[in-house]
Amino acid sequence: MLGRSFDTAAGAAVGAASPRDDRTADARPASTRDLDYRPDIDGLRAIAVLSVILFHLHRPLLPGGFVGVDVFFVISGILITRNIARDIERGKFSLLEFYRRRVKRIAPAMLVVVAVTLLLSQLLMLPEDARSVAKSAVASVASLASVYFWLYTDTSYFAIDTRELQLLHLWSLGVEEQFYLLWPLVLLLLYRPRRALPLAAAMLALAIGSFALAQALGADHRRFTYYMLPTRAGELALGALVAIAVLERSTPRGTKAAVFSLAAIGMIMLVGSLFLLRIQAPFPGWRAVPPTLGTAMVIYAGHCGTTAISRVLSTKFLVGIGLVSYSAYLWHWPLLALYHYGYGDIRLPQAVALFGATMALAWLSYRFVELPARRSTASAIPLISRQYAVPGACIALVALATIYPAPVGALSAHDDAYRQQLAVLREAARPADRLASTCQHLYMKPRDTMDPRCVLGAPGAGEPRAILWGDSNAAHYIGMVEAFANRAGFSFRNLEIPSCPPLLSDPRSFVEAPIERGCTDSLRIVAPAIDRSGVVIIAASWPSYATKSDEFLPALFETVRRLAFAGKLVILLGTAPYIEGYDGRCQQKALSYPLLACSNYDVPLYRRIREINARLRAFAEASPNVRYFDATEYLCPNDRCSVLERTGEPRYYNDTHLTAAASARLGAQILAREGVPPAFASIPAWKATASASPEAVR
Repeated sequence: MLGRSFDTAAGAAVGAASPRDDRTADARPASTRDLDYRPDIDGLRAIAVLSVILFHLHRPLLPGGFVGVDVFFVISGILITRNIARDIERGKFSLLEFYRRRVKRIAPAMLVVVAVTLLLSQLLMLPEDARSVAKSAVASVASLASVYFWLYTDTSYFAIDTRELQLLHLWSLGVEEQFYLLWPLVLLLLYRPRRALPLAAAMLALAIGSFALAQALGADHRRFTYYMLPTRAGELALGALVAIAVLERSTPRGTKAAVFSLAAIGMIMLVGSLFLLRIQAPFPGWRAVPPTLGTAMVIYAGHCGTTAISRVLSTKFLVGIGLVSYSAYLWHWPLLALYHYGYGDIRLPQAVALFGATMALAWLSYRFVELPARRSTASAIPLISRQYAVPGACIALVALATIYPAPVGALSAHDDAYRQQLAVLREAARPADRLASTCQHLYMKPRDTMDPRCVLGAPGAGEPRAILWGDSNAAHYIGMVEAFANRAGFSFRNLEIPSCPPLLSDPRSFVEAPIERGCTDSLRIVAPAIDRSGVVIIAASWPSYATKSDEFLPALFETVRRLAFAGKLVILLGTAPYIEGYDGRCQQKALSYPLLACSNYDVPLYRRIREINARLRAFAEASPNVRYFDATEYLCPNDRCSVLERTGEPRYYNDTHLTAAASARLGAQILAREGVPPAFASIPAWKATASASPEAVR
């Protein structure tokens, strides 16, 4: 099976193929040729785009396949610099003509893909997801896709999987288009024929500075580092250096052995990166140097002479794929994203079909969109208007009309019956974090810890004596705990920090880098509310943190001991069963998505959850002032876990979280069978000991 891709808040890691640059029809002998047309560069394009597609189809096939985008950035840096510098030498450079050529190469195919994707999203996707596609379409048409996905990619706990963002791949096209705006001006100011040493030194400094900036920002600002031009400029600058070297040394030098060695080392660096790099580590930065420098070495070696490597890269198969690489990249991601959106993980038969569909659309797009657009002889203003400005404006206006419809639903692809059915399904599957009474914030503020809306259970005077504390897995137990509180006569405050473990010690070893600061600061803000509480109910996704480090459970147990020693009653809640692969919005999507069958997942209890819950229970039984409660037997009778209630109502919002309604039903079910569980029944009569001290908790 081609398994599920894991995406971090940093981003989702999507590489893009860059548009091809001007070529002439002649291919001169290796001893005299420059960069007019190099079939081996088309071969490199083929390797790059195939790497990206295979990576997106199934990451384990090519773990570093995302560096295909870096290969394209180097190629663009080379060819764009070459073209501009030559025109400057001849005294023929024109910004208007430069942008005319760029529009011919880039805009038509890109606009077709954006328009088709926008249309399909309106027909197939849920309204809020279709609006997100429309927003990214506007940004893409305006060459700001990279800025949009840097600023507006939702990385919250319940955010849509980045594999389902239809136009995410256009971020790199945005980077290149921004490069096209700035780079001609730089060369006009700095390039001097046969006196390029100052420019080369500046390019080298730019490359080193860009890689260093990416390295410095990678851990804390992963989206900016991945999507933005300043941290990608080093790859383009490396390409510019190669172009300058070729222009300054038009007569190649070097023995055959030296040229082959240069090409071989470069290819080893590139291919090695495809297999050895991992997207989980911050990227780019110094990790981007091997694939980009390797690409530059292979291209420069090809300028110096023909080698076995350049001959392989120049084979008809690779050159043919290289010719359609731009269209292949443009089409592959929307196809995969639409499949992920509806059907989930891609298995082998679907992967083969999606690859075939990508290449078929790539050929059609190349044949009927790219080539006719390139053949246009119109002057700059009419061509830019016809191939970019007018169609782009039309797409943007349609997209804006779907984002801000007036009246509401005026441009909707769905009727009132659809909207009514959708509203019913959404209410049944609403998660706890959508309730006003749920105080779940990644960036907690002091006023959140005093918010009266966060207090549930039996009414009482003053601050409640109990607190429910944890991450989003604590939030989805609010309905259950509220049912117990109403019956037993106590009230409680709930405070949850998503993806952040409930610890009194440093949590940074157990969380993802982008949320370290929010988690740490929020835990510090929550601490006084815990001090004020006599009962601390703790719940979290225990297996998630324990998987990150074997030190998690000891850290958790130490936190519980400190709370218990301070005279507090601590109740540990076991992790609710996971339903791996379940899409909680499947029934909603099925209202408009074709051939989408939403099965009732009936799976065995996840072994890791059983093991972690058993350790929590054993610890609680051996510790004074500590209790344990686990609802697994109600959620998974006979160790079989279902996403639906017997009445057909959804039990889970997604694969790891109960719906708000299901949590309340669970509490009622437990009360009907056994009354208030012993762990909670003792809360009203529980008294703080005289030795309790807030300082003991800190």
